[in-house]
Amino acid sequence: MVQLHSTASHRSDPVQRLTLPSRVFCTEFSPFPWSSNLLAVGLQSSVTIGQCWFTEEDTNTTEFQWEVIQEIHHDTRVQAMAWSPKTSLVIVPKVLEFATSGTDHKVRLFTSDLVDVQVRVLKGHTDYINSLVFEPEKGEQIVTGSDDHTAKVWEDGECTTTLHFKSPVMSVQWHQEELGKVLVGQKSGIISLYNSLTLQPILSVDCGLAPLLSTDWSQSNSLLLAAVVSTELVMFDLSTPSLPTSRRPVHSEGARHVRCSRHTDSLVATSGRPGNCLKVWHTKSSGGLVSSEMVVVGGLSWHVRLPYLAVGGDREVQLFRVSY
Repeated sequence: MVQLHSTASHRSDPVQRLTLPSRVFCTEFSPFPWSSNLLAVGLQSSVTIGQCWFTEEDTNTTEFQWEVIQEIHHDTRVQAMAWSPKTSLVIVPKVLEFATSGTDHKVRLFTSDLVDVQVRVLKGHTDYINSLVFEPEKGEQIVTGSDDHTAKVWEDGECTTTLHFKSPVMSVQWHQEELGKVLVGQKSGIISLYNSLTLQPILSVDCGLAPLLSTDWSQSNSLLLAAVVSTELVMFDLSTPSLPTSRRPVHSEGARHVRCSRHTDSLVATSGRPGNCLKVWHTKSSGGLVSSEMVVVGGLSWHVRLPYLAVGGDREVQLFRVSY
């Protein structure tokens, strides 16, 4: 276990830097309260699983602490990752379960007891898999979205349903408080909600721009959708979905990632070009709260309860503490 001192002198500086052996391609805090301090980091040929201890949550901790609990081989570069709700270190037996997509167009389902790792390979997509998510209550199903213009539902290692689209699927999401709905974001700028049981469409919104490269569905407010499309951050309120509630230019040469804070609906993080720039915005004002240039950006992920944002970088994950 490593104790780390805060390095921040300005709120656009990270408060912690977690050293990794190679470039980071994706970064994911567990979105579930019972495993919220677990952080998964996808690298060129491995996955690092670590545990964070924050002073805000642990009265026995006077400094932030970071401990790598498992390093797992991965046959290809990690493209995307998702945590399963089955993951827990507070019950016996301890279980880590998560899924990845690789550059070989396959999904890998990893299950570990912190000693032995089991891997199941799911085949069916014919192009890059951009996003994947577990059914958030029991974790028995996985939804994936791909450049092959499909979203697939997987159960017990098999593809049970395929939805076909007119453009690449960049994002899929399943909300913890809206179990009956699955979100699909297409590169063409269309974001759709589907019934998770029947997979019939419920509603769609159009960003009016392309390419859409990332969407997020606010965990703290299930009516709030965010997308980065071309150079803009576009926000929707699903109670009045006909037009965006706001749109703002965020990255002049193209926005790549967007993530809504998981503990408040007032913060949203974006990254994009030029300069692999990270920005954090207040949803109800025009000003930016954080602006930081990175060497590379390998994913954005918010802690589920605390105001921390993890950002993958070049051989490190930077942690920002965002207050407003």
